[in-house]
Amino acid sequence: MAAAVLLLNVIFLSIVTVKNEFDLSDPFVLSSFSVKVVFDLALMFLIVNALRGLLKSAWPSAVFMAFYLLLSLANIFLYHFGNTMLERHHFALITPYSVTAYIPGWGFLVIFVGVAASILLFGLLFRRFRSGRVLRESAFLLLVLFLLVAYNRQGFFSRTDDEKLDRVIMGFRNAQVHYACRNQFLSLVKDVTFPALGSRLKALAPRTESFVDDYDLTSSRFKVISELDPHRRAIDAFNVPIGRGALKSAGLKPFSRIILVAAESMSLDALQCFNPQIKAEYATRFFCRPDIVAATFSNIFTTGSPTLQGLTVIFNGHPNFMIQEQTGHPGSFPKLLADNGFRSVFIRSASKYFANENLVFRNMGFGTIIGREDFFEDESLRKYIYGWGLEDRILYRKALEYIEQHRDEKLFVTVFGTDTHPPYGQMHFKHLKYPPRPELRGSVPPDTYEWLRAVDAMDHDIDQFIRDLDAKGLFDERTLIVVMADHSCPVNNVTAKIPGHPRTNLARIPVVFLSRQPLPEADFATLGSQVDIAPTIFHLAGLNGSEGWWGDSLFNPDRRSWSIGFDKGFVSISDNGKEVLMNVDKPSDDSQRSFLDLFYSVMAPDRD
Repeated sequence: MAAAVLLLNVIFLSIVTVKNEFDLSDPFVLSSFSVKVVFDLALMFLIVNALRGLLKSAWPSAVFMAFYLLLSLANIFLYHFGNTMLERHHFALITPYSVTAYIPGWGFLVIFVGVAASILLFGLLFRRFRSGRVLRESAFLLLVLFLLVAYNRQGFFSRTDDEKLDRVIMGFRNAQVHYACRNQFLSLVKDVTFPALGSRLKALAPRTESFVDDYDLTSSRFKVISELDPHRRAIDAFNVPIGRGALKSAGLKPFSRIILVAAESMSLDALQCFNPQIKAEYATRFFCRPDIVAATFSNIFTTGSPTLQGLTVIFNGHPNFMIQEQTGHPGSFPKLLADNGFRSVFIRSASKYFANENLVFRNMGFGTIIGREDFFEDESLRKYIYGWGLEDRILYRKALEYIEQHRDEKLFVTVFGTDTHPPYGQMHFKHLKYPPRPELRGSVPPDTYEWLRAVDAMDHDIDQFIRDLDAKGLFDERTLIVVMADHSCPVNNVTAKIPGHPRTNLARIPVVFLSRQPLPEADFATLGSQVDIAPTIFHLAGLNGSEGWWGDSLFNPDRRSWSIGFDKGFVSISDNGKEVLMNVDKPSDDSQRSFLDLFYSVMAPDRD
């Protein structure tokens, strides 16, 4: 019995280690895994003993033992194939991640025969138990369980920071460890079978950092649809650019290299060339260079903020970032690019564990995620790692190296730096030098100057990155480069002092498409938002996107000016001068209710 449970635990924890990229040399990870194994064994023997002693029969214990092993098998299937951050240890999920989705029809016959055989085997085995031992064994196991629960509550070996990760990142990492180490039977009882008993069993739930819950981008209201006809009324009433079908070819040669450079919290109104109220000469490295100004879409608004929300919108082409994770990101364009033979890679300066993004971005379709932890392994890079992570200039160098190593592959790379993270951005630049901006220092308050100086540094680094790509022969006719922001800089005390900067989380962002091929003509003042990025990339690349995308190509000559934002429970729509604001919890009429039914729906494309 112990061998069977131990084997299944080893298989399960091996999957957890690989999928979450845990390090078994970490004392907290190793101790948590060890406690799970001992706890699972102790709980199993306790219940088996209790059933045998109370009911004076071997068969209830045999049924429980078979069921316990079946739960362990289901846990393995669901953690490996399903979405590892949503299911309350997987058993509360029905569709589309039910375990039945991974088992063929004949598999149920095998399971039935296996369970029946297990019950018979365990029944014969348990008949040999001597009832006089039950009380002593149960008392001992209760003591073991009490000590293990106390261990979980106290969090021994749980470190709040180390050289690699700060307290916040350790909180996210530890939450993932706790999640994986929950006992499957108690999770079934606590979260599914008897939810009313959840508060009573709270003592058995591992303690995690409270701020982790702030990044839980999930909603209990969602559905996956296969067609748009039932929502046609809402689509027409609000002119939603969804389900428009394939666009006329942009006439470009196919791209085999797509590079998306995402600048952290970059508002268009933080650039002097787009905000004349900032009384200072602007740098002309990249964003304010005349040719780039002419190629910048200057009326693109943030749909989701902050980072995970914004990137979820960009990669999924859908404004509701709260329903993508639990539906499996069916319209994610990194997945669609993978279907077209692209390797999708996410390279970032911050930790992969922040906001569980090591799992979220993998669920979106990124096969490789490189972050602060990976750079830390190179001792020559450690002096550049502080604050939010690796300094952007060094990040771009490492991204360049990766792109060069894979230059002969079809590659989609997202490069995401953090030097402009609010409120002040990177203030130290301990080992890097940038051109001074004395005229800017005197035109804005000191704390605002610090952030705008970080913006200048980011501008400098992006310019150098593109020059380096060109020098290496990596910016050729086969390459499409997209430079934009993950979202605009949110409202804070720093941006509030920037003249002309909007007091909203959903402000304008810069969006630039660069290619050695002449791109189609476009209205660079067209109104748009982050949902337009995915369809634009696929339009230029000559690929078929998802019918469930809410945006339209910025290069579509028949494009309608339309944008959407979602912030703090309100959806805002701009449509050719018409503004609509609706509360998702309190729609004002039937048309808004019809729209929200669409807003909480995700269309799953057919990839057959």
